[in-house]
Amino acid sequence: MCKGTFFQNLMKIIIVILCVYIGVRCVSIMTKEEIKDQTGNVINDASDIIVKELVENGDVMKQYMLYIENHKSLSTAAKKKVLNEIVSEYIAKSEYTYNIDDPGYKQVINLVYENAKSTETKENPTTKKNIDKTNKTTKKIKKDKAVKTATKTIVPKPKINGKVYTESNIGSFNNILSKYYIVTSATTFKEADMPLKSAINEKFKIKGNNKKPQILIYHTHSREEFVNSNGNDDTTIIGVGDRLCKILKEQFGYNVIHDKTYYDIVNGRLDRNEAYDQSRVGVRKIIKKYPSISLILDVHRDGVNTGTKLVTEINGKSTAQVMFFNGMSRFKTTGDIGYLYNPYLYENLALAFQMKLNAECYYPGFARHNYVNAYKYNLDLCKQSMLIEVGAQTNTYQEAKNAAEPLAWLINIVMGKNKDNN
Repeated sequence: MCKGTFFQNLMKIIIVILCVYIGVRCVSIMTKEEIKDQTGNVINDASDIIVKELVENGDVMKQYMLYIENHKSLSTAAKKKVLNEIVSEYIAKSEYTYNIDDPGYKQVINLVYENAKSTETKENPTTKKNIDKTNKTTKKIKKDKAVKTATKTIVPKPKINGKVYTESNIGSFNNILSKYYIVTSATTFKEADMPLKSAINEKFKIKGNNKKPQILIYHTHSREEFVNSNGNDDTTIIGVGDRLCKILKEQFGYNVIHDKTYYDIVNGRLDRNEAYDQSRVGVRKIIKKYPSISLILDVHRDGVNTGTKLVTEINGKSTAQVMFFNGMSRFKTTGDIGYLYNPYLYENLALAFQMKLNAECYYPGFARHNYVNAYKYNLDLCKQSMLIEVGAQTNTYQEAKNAAEPLAWLINIVMGKNKDNN
């Protein structure tokens, strides 16, 4: 018997029984106690005959009973409750209405349970085996789903559109410096800080699986806005972080935390003087709680002259350009800044370098020159840390959100588990 036919029959049976029950109760009002016992007998006899017939021909109900009987920890009352809810669900979808608190309705549920239970010992052992196998398969599917959540393509895979850099064609440090870097007058950036052949071959990887957090996105300057921002988080740099988080989660399957704390708001007012100190405290708490995090991204937007527009076109969309930002913990005049020591300076530089080279390969014109300044910018909190400027105040927030798409791909290309096959 098919599932639909079975439950259609069940509905009809319930209607018949309830009609009989209601009719008898009406008569009972007039005759009081005379036929009370007869009423019970009529309901019991009619229900017993009909339900037995239904159960014997209802394969769906048999399988259901076998399933719940395998859960030995469930009490009889609990099993009846489950059955009651299943029947109620189908009743709710029918064109008729029923009073499930009516004793007649509950009696039918009890009869279905008792009669269906009595048939389980007659079942073919092969049926039980198949049900057990199905249950195991279902558990395995759920387990696999918990690990692999990437299910859809949000951003198309990029093709090679520019130069592919290797150890053999990277050229000299000075050539790379002049071509791809801006170093402020406050600091120095030397080849000893980032030997090119070593940096281009450095291995970066987002560790673990998505059972635990892998990536942290936060915003030291959380209130940075764009030319058409309206004050809502979705139209600020936080909205860009949301977009990046969504792609990294849903397309690439990473476990991502997006920290939306306003680190540049003090006592209700915008104050960026202590923002890096504030964000440092917040980020350290997060990575202490989730030591599985292996990539930290501080996402900003830049500030430029009003006539400057940082925009390119990618996949037919107007897209804000990005910039990878590094701090040397060093003054040009006095040398290394001891209290800003960064044990991961080389790794930070090499990671930003690889991001820039891959941007030139897959998205020429997307990444501006890497920017190098004197301070630390909390990049010492993790070996794999990046400070990324997405667009500027002259970009629209839509352009900045669009930039999250190629940015997510670059992160996966440089650091993904299957990066060699990207």
